[in-house]
Amino acid sequence: MNLTRRMFLGGLCTCSAGGLLACTPTDPGRPRLDAGIGGQSDLSPRNQPGQRHGTDADPDAGMRETFEGMERRLQASRYRVREAKVNAYVGGIVQRMAGEFASDIRTYIVRVPDFNATQAPNGMMQVWTGLLVRCTNESQMAAVLGHEIGHYTRAHGREGHNVRRRNADLGQALAMVLGAAGAPQLADINNVLLTASSFGYNRENERESDEIGIRLLAEHGLSPIEAARNWENITTEFEARGLPRSQSLLFSTHPSDEERTEHLRRRAGELPPGEAHAARYRDGISEIREYIFEEQIRTGVHASTIVIGDRWLAEFPGDGLALYAKGEALRLRAKTGDDEAAAAALDAAIRDTNTPANAWRGYGLLRRKLGQEAEARELLTEYLRRAPNAPDRDLVRRSLAG
Repeated sequence: MNLTRRMFLGGLCTCSAGGLLACTPTDPGRPRLDAGIGGQSDLSPRNQPGQRHGTDADPDAGMRETFEGMERRLQASRYRVREAKVNAYVGGIVQRMAGEFASDIRTYIVRVPDFNATQAPNGMMQVWTGLLVRCTNESQMAAVLGHEIGHYTRAHGREGHNVRRRNADLGQALAMVLGAAGAPQLADINNVLLTASSFGYNRENERESDEIGIRLLAEHGLSPIEAARNWENITTEFEARGLPRSQSLLFSTHPSDEERTEHLRRRAGELPPGEAHAARYRDGISEIREYIFEEQIRTGVHASTIVIGDRWLAEFPGDGLALYAKGEALRLRAKTGDDEAAAAALDAAIRDTNTPANAWRGYGLLRRKLGQEAEARELLTEYLRRAPNAPDRDLVRRSLAG
């Protein structure tokens, strides 16, 4: 991942998150929810189908122009995935799940190797390729898409924008009053409390969207339990990396992974089981599957790549692409025992018809490292035959000529 892409998408996502993760006020008399929103909750849309937020004269006009400008840049971006089949597949699921809001939401698949999707108030939805490589069936992906649709129908982004604006005005007014009263230092405490309250409201929005997402899964015959498995998978990945998932209850914008997993698993038990549709998912993303695995490998987060490879292999034993990704990550990580495990995975990978040429390259380099030069030369020669225009072809040829 190069810096330019990070910078570009970072700008987009910061603004999107600003729209998505903002606070909304709790309605008077409405209790704060500590763990999930149940099946009896009224989550009727706050937006109207076909509604265009803001006019040139109202306060939403600036927000609308901002997101429309971002969307125009995203449409022209080289990081946008343009392959027709996968766009039709992912966008088609969004359209079906969005129902009467189908014409309001526009889906863009973006090449970012992190687990995420975002929904802007103007209807622009981003689906990152890191989400697609981490899901192994249609229900897992649809759970996230349904969650984002929930943000849109409940107008979380638009309302959050308005509340942030009111909070800013209130904070400024209180700062002036406190300053005039000779206690300007209290203004900082006031700002902290306003910010903390915003994060709390954001968590409630996430819970609402989780509930809408799991309801949409059930309504469309998909498997609600896969919504919980998404969060279990993320927890497994973080544990493999040795990273904590603890969050500050005061300032976190999302409920904890544990809370989401427990609540979604309980709600799934109350809904029809549905179908996960793993084979349909693999076919739907088939035209980009190789390069999103390659992008995951290039992140250098080998523990994550190994976990993702194992997840795919649990769903599709013998899948050459997943074997290659796992084997290559093990080869590059090179901890004690990794060479042997990498050799086993790569050896199995090259026996599958869907394995990319880079598997022969990686396996050849590993054999060379292990002092097995004859086998290495055979594998690297096969690599050049399968990828005659590979960027490193001259380097590999020279290594074989030596």
